[in-house]
Amino acid sequence: MTDRLDAMRAAVGPEDYGAAAATAETQALFARLWHFVGFDDELTAPDGYLVRTIAGVPVVVQRFDDDIRAFRDVCSHRHARLHTAERGHGPLRCPYHGWTYSREGVPVGIPGNDPCFQLDKADKAALALTGYEAARRGRFIFVRLIPGGPDLDIWLGPLGAWLDAVSDGFAAPFDQAPLDWRADWKVGMENVLEVYHVDSVHPETFRTVTEGAWKCAEHGPHSTGTIGLTAETRRWWEGVAKRLKLTPLTAFTDYDHAIIFPNLAIGLTAGLMASVQTYEPVYAPDGAVRPGRCHLRYRLSLARQQPDASAAARRGVEGHLADFNRRLLAEDQSVAEAAWAGSQQADRPALLGHNEGRIRAFHAAWLKEMGR
Repeated sequence: MTDRLDAMRAAVGPEDYGAAAATAETQALFARLWHFVGFDDELTAPDGYLVRTIAGVPVVVQRFDDDIRAFRDVCSHRHARLHTAERGHGPLRCPYHGWTYSREGVPVGIPGNDPCFQLDKADKAALALTGYEAARRGRFIFVRLIPGGPDLDIWLGPLGAWLDAVSDGFAAPFDQAPLDWRADWKVGMENVLEVYHVDSVHPETFRTVTEGAWKCAEHGPHSTGTIGLTAETRRWWEGVAKRLKLTPLTAFTDYDHAIIFPNLAIGLTAGLMASVQTYEPVYAPDGAVRPGRCHLRYRLSLARQQPDASAAARRGVEGHLADFNRRLLAEDQSVAEAAWAGSQQADRPALLGHNEGRIRAFHAAWLKEMGR
């Protein structure tokens, strides 16, 4: 009996949720692996930008015409942040003294350069911003701080097709926000990797639209899962598709879910709605990780619709779905924070059943990438 229970224990124990593991994750996972930062349609041409914190580093993802570049979001002059908002549009220019940077990260516009600095071409090149790798798959943008390792398409493997499908089949997000959770990011990921908790946590939300058990598959460090939709849910979505003139992704007819390691989750409902979530560690201004905190960023999108479809009807459906999603996430947040608090008092690893195999696979990938 003891041997069987030991075999069902989670690969990662309570000690691995603490400060030491969180600090190690910063370099081993979030700096070294590809990190999803947003959609390219959020970078409106010609000078749209996104700002994210990756592995404690402030990173600006900036569009230059049709090119996307990523840099440390710190001016080379006196270290002001280059952008003061998380997203927007404007040149890569420091708001403090007006230093402006090229697509290579080199300061090309320095007010008062001749009388005050006398910086020549070589001097300016030496002051270039620290650059990072940026790559796209469909409309999804990823950044990697530490170069080397597989390129993005190789890293994604068959899950790249998921990103292609979401990119080709869905409109721009209609609802998105960051939420602050008092739980480790891995607890959030564990929560989306199983439906065992649905009866207890979501009896009036997720349980009302799904039925059956996960059908799961592993794809290297990533995984997928599918669960059926109730007959009533299918009829509702068929009505929505007809009324809004939506074009469904016919390859996805149930609730289809994918995890791209380490922290990107994508859920497709009836091939008509996409939910994109990331669970991100929280960092102090000096880059130190704050254990036991994470930001959940979520984005909801409906399938593309015909040009003559009713905009008012679409707004009504989007409002209903946004409200439903917020209720669902509030339920998840409450139970995830309780699980995190309880894990701080645990003296042995969690017990995983056969219905929680995706969690076991997730932790196996965590151990591998951490070099354990």
